[in-house]
Amino acid sequence: MVIGGFALNWSVNPSSLDRVTIWIGLHGAFSTAWYLLLINQIRLSNIGKYSTHKTLGKLSVFIVIGILVTGSVMVFEFYHRMAGFGVFNPEDAEARIRAGSFLGGVFLQWLIFSTLYILGILNIKNQAHHKRFMIAAAIQMMPEGLNRAVHILTLPSYSMYIFISFVYAVLILYDWKTKKRLYISTFSSVALFCVLVVAMNTLFKSQAWGDFAVKLISTL
Repeated sequence: MVIGGFALNWSVNPSSLDRVTIWIGLHGAFSTAWYLLLINQIRLSNIGKYSTHKTLGKLSVFIVIGILVTGSVMVFEFYHRMAGFGVFNPEDAEARIRAGSFLGGVFLQWLIFSTLYILGILNIKNQAHHKRFMIAAAIQMMPEGLNRAVHILTLPSYSMYIFISFVYAVLILYDWKTKKRLYISTFSSVALFCVLVVAMNTLFKSQAWGDFAVKLISTL
């Protein structure tokens, strides 16, 4: 779904490919590697190949660092490009709100992604929680592609929240049906997602936050 969002955007707006920088390419490569590794790790765990699972798991550290570093540079470039177009004009109050909403949402998303990943590492000896935190970390990265799909399909902006909530609901129902229990790791992940949703629709849409975010990124 995440990759599909980018593919849909590029198919409808092929001219956007001209704006793909090396940092965007690297970020996409690291993000794709993360999802492929996660799928393979789940497969290895299910068939009992724990040694291979452990070895490949060490690669995730470098992939996560790659996602965060390239993503930060990508956002920095995007902000300045939009500022040049006037969309994020630092002299315009409304534009600062738009910029603050974008910057706050992206960086809180990555902060929560990092938190879930670290929780997954800390629970590495508890297979159930380890797996659920890692899956939640992957879900937390979905907005990057979903936002583009929602925009292209002209769906309401809240559609992304509904879709991710649906994904979490499916995971909770799956646990209840197969394990006859609910996991605190899943509910913790849902709570962090709710923090993101609330922040994106309150704090990050405020003038005070927009002014602060623009002032901060302008100093970098």
